[in-house]
Amino acid sequence: MDAFADGIPATTRNRPWRVIHANHKWFRNLAVSQIIAETMEDLKLAYPPPSMDLAEIRRKYHAAVEEQNSGKNKA
Repeated sequence: MDAFADGIPATTRNRPWRVIHANHKWFRNLAVSQIIAETMEDLKLAYPPPSMDLAEIRRKYHAAVEEQNSGKNKA
């Protein structure tokens, strides 16, 4: 137990540890998922801006769908 008490503080300077009891799997899963969600929120991640013109892609898609549908109506 002394090794555990000495080892944990030596490894947690920049890496927080959590002790989660696993007697109840539902509680373990809840605790781990909350820790992951909070950590990800703290990272303030965001999608990068698109590198292509989404409006142009949308226009081409709808034009192709309309052309395809008009071809089915003629047959």
